[in-house]
Amino acid sequence: MGTVQWLMIPVSRFKYVFLSLLVVFLAFAGLIGGRAYYLARHPEAVIKLPAFEAATASSTPLTPSVPNAPMPAGGGVFDQIAAEVSGVYEQAAPTVVRLRAVDGAEQLAGTGFFIDGQGTILTAYAVVGQAESVTVEVNGRTFSAKILGRDPRSGVAVLKIPATQTPYLALGEGMRLRPASAVVSVAFPYDLKAEPTFGFVAGFDVKYLTRFFATTHLRANLPIKPGQIGGPLLDSQGKVVGVLMLEIDEGKACYALPIEAASKVAADIQKHGEPRHGWMGVGVMPDRSRPERGAPVFVDRLYKGTPAEKSGLKMGDEVISIGGRSVREPSDILDAAFFSEVGGKVPVKVKRDGKEQIFTMTVSARPDSSRIVEPAPLFPNPTGGPASQGVPVKANR
Repeated sequence: MGTVQWLMIPVSRFKYVFLSLLVVFLAFAGLIGGRAYYLARHPEAVIKLPAFEAATASSTPLTPSVPNAPMPAGGGVFDQIAAEVSGVYEQAAPTVVRLRAVDGAEQLAGTGFFIDGQGTILTAYAVVGQAESVTVEVNGRTFSAKILGRDPRSGVAVLKIPATQTPYLALGEGMRLRPASAVVSVAFPYDLKAEPTFGFVAGFDVKYLTRFFATTHLRANLPIKPGQIGGPLLDSQGKVVGVLMLEIDEGKACYALPIEAASKVAADIQKHGEPRHGWMGVGVMPDRSRPERGAPVFVDRLYKGTPAEKSGLKMGDEVISIGGRSVREPSDILDAAFFSEVGGKVPVKVKRDGKEQIFTMTVSARPDSSRIVEPAPLFPNPTGGPASQGVPVKANR
């Protein structure tokens, strides 16, 4: 953690600040005094208020694990937005937890959230790193979490604490959102309480600057702070649509892994104890003369022994769909591979010599290291082995 820098008023400016405050104080005092004098001369102007009833011992105490009632909606547009955000926040707050871990010399802290009623927590890989243990803070209690699995390639980590009947949120459909869709994050900034942040979906990308993600990510014009990585991104109905992964533009915007992708990795970890990424081994490129979305995508690279080569695909084939997913740009191939099941058979529809044909591809496990798999990794394998493709994430370090 860096040294906290406090803002100070220069001595040369202090006297001007003091004089300004003195003028404001005298004006305020004059206003109060004038009002008191008026009411003394005109007692009929005094408004009678009902007597205040003191709270008794039977008042309901605030319980962090129970959502509070959202603020009532006012008549204005901003009041209605505030009421909607408040409702999403109050619903999500009990499901969000603070995580702390130590990875070598680094102290990590971030956010996670329950995905079932048995204490299972979904978070970002950056929050736990390669730490051997993680502590979870829930409603004033601290638990030691078991690390079920972590995946630096997708940026996902799954934990579990010894608790039952944990509150959790319904999962939504992040990939179905559109630009300008409203989203809300609920996460822990620094060492403060969980807070809501409101923003909008800006787009969907497979790379940031010169680096590629493992699959399509949701980009949101939603500011996040250190400590909020790993928190849930929610839609207007309070359903989880993504996991906060990466801050950009100095925290003014962020990337989130769509919940469909995060759930796929989490399911692999819970079932197999590790993520299982599918691989097809095909290189494609769009028709350069038609750069807009919807341009044909052609096979331009095939490598001996890969699933694509074994299926019968050939150079120059126009890819129409993979596994029922329409292919309109190269990122669709990347997504199809990400969501494929290792060992599964995937139909690939192509157009060759003006005729449509269907080939069956048997998905294999993605190699640990291969030049023909994907572009350069975003960070090296922490175990010292072959580099892994991953997402550059930033937690509260």
